[in-house]
Amino acid sequence: MATVSRVLNDDPAVAEETRSRVLQVIDQVGYAPNALGRSLRKNPTRRILVLLPSISHQFLSGVARGAEQAAWRRGYQIIFSVTHSKEELERQYIKMLTQRSVDGILFTASQLPAQELSGLGARYPAVMCSECVEGAKLPYVGIDNEQAAYEVTRYLIEGGCRRIAIITRPEDYSSRLRLKGYQRALAEKGIPDLPEYHVKGDHSITSGAYACRRLFSLPNLQPPDAVFAGSDLMAAGVIRRMYEMGLRPGEDVMVFGFDNIELARILTPTLSTVSQSKLQMGRRAMELLLERIETPACTQRDVRIGHKLIFRESTRGIGVQESGREIT
Repeated sequence: MATVSRVLNDDPAVAEETRSRVLQVIDQVGYAPNALGRSLRKNPTRRILVLLPSISHQFLSGVARGAEQAAWRRGYQIIFSVTHSKEELERQYIKMLTQRSVDGILFTASQLPAQELSGLGARYPAVMCSECVEGAKLPYVGIDNEQAAYEVTRYLIEGGCRRIAIITRPEDYSSRLRLKGYQRALAEKGIPDLPEYHVKGDHSITSGAYACRRLFSLPNLQPPDAVFAGSDLMAAGVIRRMYEMGLRPGEDVMVFGFDNIELARILTPTLSTVSQSKLQMGRRAMELLLERIETPACTQRDVRIGHKLIFRESTRGIGVQESGREIT
């Protein structure tokens, strides 16, 4: 019992091998120490740490705004920190939680291994929002990414598209789920899933333009008649490069994005996309985190937020357009 206590209190005198074994057992049994709950209730800081991978991520800035609104309503202050997607920097910020400088932590993305995140969640209030790490035992708030991608791909197929390319960031669990939804829709219609139509991007405009160039210079293979980009920024890069190549997005090639950021409404053509409620996602994630702070014994649970498919000019060549369809 004393050894477990020292591990939970980050005593540097504990041997690393012993610490690892104790954390492994904590992970296996899902142990949440009551002593921590008493400590948090008696000496709360009323501060929450929100970790962002970048300050320029337009979608996550909306998520952060929703989280901030929910925290302020409950009398908590928010500390925003940017990790630049670096593991060691992320670990440095997490020390604010382990050293009791904040009451809880909200991850909007993480580069840490699932086991490490699970160990953290077993000891401290922590929630993941928007992006999660596969296998990590932390409560998660987000949309059904696989279903959203399935709906997009099915819509493109029903509109007559047969050579549908997809641009994703394979490092992200959400991107891998979107790829599964895309593949499920293709399989249902008996359309071959060609690896050449899978292109990697990093959610930037530049990577979208690069992916588009690759897709339209495939040897011995017809170019796609639709491009499904895993973010609106990548879709913007696709549209820009299409114009440079003399193609008409929305007529010669259909383009679909993801996130419904403001840019999607002002592009030419305006962008069909998947809309996630950024504010709702951030608010719900913060409410779940505060629930774990104020009621340490509460059980882990995930929350799914609804999404909408928004149809605009970048898929006008398909025919009948809808203003939006909510998928719950």
